[in-house]
Amino acid sequence: MAALLTVKSIQMTTATVTVNTEIVARLNAYAAFTSSTPDAVIVAALEYVFTADKEFSKFTETHKDHPQLLRVKEPKAPVKRRKTSTRQTDSVSTTKV
Repeated sequence: MAALLTVKSIQMTTATVTVNTEIVARLNAYAAFTSSTPDAVIVAALEYVFTADKEFSKFTETHKDHPQLLRVKEPKAPVKRRKTSTRQTDSVSTTKV
């Protein structure tokens, strides 16, 4: 049987949501079934719901200024790495006499 949703890879934004344990288990199973990631399954499922729900389509046309309730995590700034020293250090060896 073919998967219900077509899962595709796209650029992601990190946000935090809370779901129940059963949903997490089913999400992981569906991701394995589709050889995808849980993130991609969530995106595909939401795209399907948003497209299929005609009332929602009408709502978005008339409510362009809806509240932004989902907290999006800002990406961290790139970490500057210190340049490693190419200078050789003198090693001191001690010999017992």
